[in-house]
Amino acid sequence: MARRLFIAAALLASAVSFASSANALTITISGGESPTFPPAFTVLASGGSPVTLLPTVCCGATDSFTVSGSATGTPPLSSGHLITDTIDINSTGPGTLFLWVTETGLTSPVGTVSWKSGLTSNLLEGSISSVTLSTFLSPSDGVAPPDGTQLATATFTDVGTSVSSFVDNPGAGPYSIQEVFVVHATGAGDTNLTIDLVGTTVPELSTWAMMGLGFAFLGFVGYRTTRKPVSVEV
Repeated sequence: MARRLFIAAALLASAVSFASSANALTITISGGESPTFPPAFTVLASGGSPVTLLPTVCCGATDSFTVSGSATGTPPLSSGHLITDTIDINSTGPGTLFLWVTETGLTSPVGTVSWKSGLTSNLLEGSISSVTLSTFLSPSDGVAPPDGTQLATATFTDVGTSVSSFVDNPGAGPYSIQEVFVVHATGAGDTNLTIDLVGTTVPELSTWAMMGLGFAFLGFVGYRTTRKPVSVEV
């Protein structure tokens, strides 16, 4: 009877987990141009994951940038994962572009969370002088400009990758995670950029202790099982 109740509870928990993960969170891609920071921003694309941004002229008085790319969050990715892939930015003249990619409405992971940021410059050509990639966590569930805690940042003047981790507690939620692309151009050029942000709950010390006791108990049970008594005939 107890085994049946355990199986039923496990099935119910799986059903609840599947139902909650089926609801896509909103991803918003916004852009703005200097000279001021934060500049007035324009929403370029918004919707449930994944979001695709077709080539779009952006985003201010000069409109000297064309932006395209895609962003994937929850689902199909686990909650706390946001991948902004193949962001392609072309410049036709001098200027600075700010691009925000934000996933809002996160309620997990919570507690002590390790945020791993992978910041990659895949291509810098022409008069793109530098790009700065950053990740943020907003406990107020903000969209843009970025607010809250900066998790990682790196500036590139050539092709390269920077990977870093930062531990933070986002609170109970809902909260948002943000990926920020800043592109400096002195003339015509092209750049291709990627940011991967992954949040993983860090187990508390008490959880590690309970797991250790559990493994020790399983080892003891296995040891007792393998020690079978040997019968000796006289």
